[in-house]
Amino acid sequence: MRRYTIAGHAIQIFGKGLGSLPGFDFFLSEKPEKEPLLIIDTEAVVQDWNISPFFTTISGKVFYNISVRDNTYFLRMKQLDTHCLLAEIRREGDCFQAAIRRRGNFHDAWLSVTCERLFNIAALSQQTVSVHASALIVHRKSILFLGESGTGKSTHARLWLSRFPGTELLNDDSPFIRIEADGSVRVYGSPWSGKTQCYKNLNTPIAAFVRLSQAPHNHIRRLEGIEAIGALLPSFPFSLSHEKKLSSAIYSIVSQVLQQTPVYHLECLPDAGAVEMVYSALKQDGHL
Repeated sequence: MRRYTIAGHAIQIFGKGLGSLPGFDFFLSEKPEKEPLLIIDTEAVVQDWNISPFFTTISGKVFYNISVRDNTYFLRMKQLDTHCLLAEIRREGDCFQAAIRRRGNFHDAWLSVTCERLFNIAALSQQTVSVHASALIVHRKSILFLGESGTGKSTHARLWLSRFPGTELLNDDSPFIRIEADGSVRVYGSPWSGKTQCYKNLNTPIAAFVRLSQAPHNHIRRLEGIEAIGALLPSFPFSLSHEKKLSSAIYSIVSQVLQQTPVYHLECLPDAGAVEMVYSALKQDGHL
């Protein structure tokens, strides 16, 4: 068994597979202070099911869907007819129990992805959720750059790192946002950072969210109301937003985030001018 602490939540994982993956070792916890939020068995016996999924997608040659029945969520990844990964998760009191079964030749990276999805389901009960973003620490606060894949989040982050000494990359793909007990909003590093191996067990307050879009010029403006909601929501777990209970938890987090954290839209070129524009705007508005 291995113990981890992710976004301030204790996790226990039984079985093999995660030890060889980059990222998880940075979140090992020998003596967690809290009871586990999530317990995962990666070598369990999980029976396949015949339930209509509420979400289905394809990534490369891998089919993924998620279903729910009563208090249990079922996750299935399938590649051809012989390679299949099944997982299920249910809440039992204050703890979530999860099991994973692999059949055939599934790369360990899919095990990591599955653990992230299981953790997201459990963490939502504690007002914690992943966001698809590049998170940069600037002056002890984090700026989260949002956008679809290919819009330049990582490029923009690299420009910040080269432009401002002391700036630090917290996570380049899936940091976690958490509403703390006192109502404050913080962002946490995680073992899931996309193609960039940046796994930091750190957390900071959030200075701002900045949604990027490519343009032949640089222009920034602060978003309010429905525009701010529209800028944030696409970066939260899309598959979970298709189920009523999980989507309600996501909307609650978004609502609380918007009460205290600004959201901007940056139309930009991949140049230093865009970086200076964001920095100046956040300084002027008192967020850095």
